Amino acid sequence: MTRPDLEAVDLAMFLAVVRAGSFGRAAVEMQMAQPSVSARMAHLERRLGVQLFDRSHRGATLTAAGERLADYARRCLDLLSETTAAVRAERLDRLVVAAPASLGSAVFPTVLKAMSGHPVDVACRVAHSDEAVAALLDGSVHAGFVLQRVLPPGLSASVVATSPIVAVVTPGHPAGGLRQARPHDLENHPVVVHNWSEAARQVYETFASAQRALAHPVRLVGTPDVAVELAITSGYVAVVPLFAASAALGRDELHLLDLTEPRVDIQVQLVHRDEGSRRLGIRLLQAVVPEIAARLQPSA
Repeated sequence: MTRPDLEAVDLAMFLAVVRAGSFGRAAVEMQMAQPSVSARMAHLERRLGVQLFDRSHRGATLTAAGERLADYARRCLDLLSETTAAVRAERLDRLVVAAPASLGSAVFPTVLKAMSGHPVDVACRVAHSDEAVAALLDGSVHAGFVLQRVLPPGLSASVVATSPIVAVVTPGHPAGGLRQARPHDLENHPVVVHNWSEAARQVYETFASAQRALAHPVRLVGTPDVAVELAITSGYVAVVPLFAASAALGRDELHLLDLTEPRVDIQVQLVHRDEGSRRLGIRLLQAVVPEIAARLQPSA
């Protein structure tokens, strides 16, 4: 049997450097000497034949190759952890459920409650929608709650909820007094758009007009929570799914604009492998879809 190119301890140390942003801080986290961490990462780079970090006096930042490894490293270590739990679990149906952080507060408590009292060993994992789909394909995740996207063959999906894309600002924002808001009405304000899928690019282009000044950019961010935070703290107009802004709206931290265009709805989908529908855990998930939908659509 050939020796694997990567070892779990190397992946764990690599991710520690990613989290810490420097070899020194990672060494403190790992309770190791900094030269040992630096040497091990240099050895990993030689083994892979690529540079994983750009090193400077400020710390260590990922190269493009490092970004690619980070995604796989997290999945590998998660899978190793779940393997241990699955082997130790006797007569239990192992179920790993993934969802983006923006859906987690609605999905995970409901999932855990649904499995209580049933012979299901459930684990919840935070993952972007694309990561969840990739994990479904490689078998490290059994079910995923994802934002609407085109799915590859072998996966089945059902609609959990539909959420409109909305624009939100703080109550005192200059745009807050608009009776109706169209993209050209917001040219004098910075805008941040949640990049939920390829369809978000069309929304981005709608706001990124030629008349927009450099001082009022349009940004794309991968997480709607970040967009909401930018609206609250930095004066942005955030264009996000309604469910992502509902908590801040309920606390009166944000104000909902009447966005007349573009009018876009996105679906939250429950996705699993085609053959997974017979599993007890999947059936239990399907049974609580209405409860999750209600949490994602509190105004319904």
